[in-house]
Amino acid sequence: MKISIFGLGYVGCVSMAALAHSGHKVIGLDVNPVKVSLIQQGKSPIIEKDLEKYIQTGLKNKRIEATQDVDYAIKNTDISLICVGTPSKKDGALDLKYTIEVCKQIAKALKNKKARHIVAFKSTMLPGSAETVLAPVLEKYSGLKVGKGLQICSNPEFLRESTAISDFFNPPSTIVGASDQNVAKTLMRIYNKVKGPKVITSIKIAEMIKYTDNVFHGLKIAFSNEIGTISKRLGVDGREVMKIFCLDTKLNLSPYYLKPGFPFGGSCLPKDIRGLNSEAKMLDLSLPILSSIIPSNERQINECVHLIEKQKKKNIGILGVSFKSDTDDVRESPILKIIEILEKKGYKLKVYDKNVLTTQKFGVNKQTLEKELPHIFKMFDANLHDIIKRADVLVVENGDKEFLSAEKYLTKDKILIDFVGLFKDKRLKCKYVGLCW
Repeated sequence: MKISIFGLGYVGCVSMAALAHSGHKVIGLDVNPVKVSLIQQGKSPIIEKDLEKYIQTGLKNKRIEATQDVDYAIKNTDISLICVGTPSKKDGALDLKYTIEVCKQIAKALKNKKARHIVAFKSTMLPGSAETVLAPVLEKYSGLKVGKGLQICSNPEFLRESTAISDFFNPPSTIVGASDQNVAKTLMRIYNKVKGPKVITSIKIAEMIKYTDNVFHGLKIAFSNEIGTISKRLGVDGREVMKIFCLDTKLNLSPYYLKPGFPFGGSCLPKDIRGLNSEAKMLDLSLPILSSIIPSNERQINECVHLIEKQKKKNIGILGVSFKSDTDDVRESPILKIIEILEKKGYKLKVYDKNVLTTQKFGVNKQTLEKELPHIFKMFDANLHDIIKRADVLVVENGDKEFLSAEKYLTKDKILIDFVGLFKDKRLKCKYVGLCW
C-alpha cells in the first residue's frame, strides 16, 4: 500500500521504516529539513536499535522517500499517518496545534485529489479530538466531507524507546478506531506483517486506549515505589516483595479486577488497605496512591447513589447484598452504604439476596447487619419476582446469574441500573443504565 507519514520523530521514523520493511511504499514528511535530509542519506534522525539499517534497506528497495512536499505526498499515497507531537500546555491541557496544522496542509492538498484518502491519527489525543476538532479542520480546508472521499481513523501506537522496532512487529495489540468498518479493515491491512491480536473499535475508544495504557504504566511505577518505600522503612526488601508479587498472574498481573463497575468491599481489601495506610502514618510516610484508594472507592459509592437519584423514582428494588456473587459475605459490602443513604433520603427499598437470606439470622453476617444497618432486616423479601414486579427501579449489585430471570419482567415502564454489567449485552425492553458504560 502507499502511505505518507507526517512527523518523523520516534513514532514516525519507526513506522516509516517498519512499514517499508513490510513491503509498503512510504513517504515521510517533516517540517525539519535536517530530518528529511538525514533520511534521504540513509541516516536515522534518532538513536534507535536497527532503525538506520531498516531505513537504508527501504531506500535501497525504493520503498522509502523523504520530502517536505505535502502535495506530492498526498498525490502519491492513499493513507496518511499523523505522527506529530501533542505536547502539554502550561496548564497540563493537550495542545493540538501541530496536528491542526498538519490537517490544514493535508486538506489543502486533498483539494486537488479525486481518489479516496484515509487520514489516521497515531498521535496521542483525548477522546473526541479526531471527530470534533480535527475532522472539521480537514473538511474546512479540503471542501470534502468525512465519510465521502475523506475518511478518518484513530490508530494509537505502543512503542517503547530503545525497543521500538521490535515493539512495532510484536505489539500487545493493533488497534484501529473508525466509524466505517471497511475503512478500518483497509487501514488494518498495512499491518499485515505485524503479530498479535488486531482490534477494530470506535474512534473514541481507540483514542482513550493510549491514555489508559500510559496512565496505568505510571500508576504501576508509582505504586511499586510506594510499596518499596514503606517496605524499606519496615526493614523489608521492596524489590523482593514486588518480585514475588509479580509471580501471581492469576490476580495481580491479569485482567482480574480491571473491569470498571461496582466499588470493592469484603473482609480483606478495605481492612488491609486501611492497615497499610495506618502503618505509613505511624512511620510518617506520605504515600499518595495508597492513601487515595479508599477515598476513590467511596467516590464510586457516591456515583452509584447519584445514578439512582437521577432516575427520580422512589420505589427501588435491590438485587444483591453480598459484596460479590456466590457468597453470603456482607462485610463492608458497598451496597449497605448505598442503602443507608437512600433510606435516609426517603426511598422505599426492597432487597433480595438468596445467599444472605439464609445466614442473616446468625454468625458474622447477623453481627455486621445489626451493627451497620439494622433496618435492613425489614427490607428483605424472599420472593425475587415480587420485588421485580413492584419496583420502578431495579438495581443489580452483584453478578448472581439468578438475577437474569428478571429480564422477562422488565417492561418499558421500568428502569434497570446495572452496577456489574450482568445485563450489558442483553436487549431489554426497559431503560438500561450502566455504571461505567
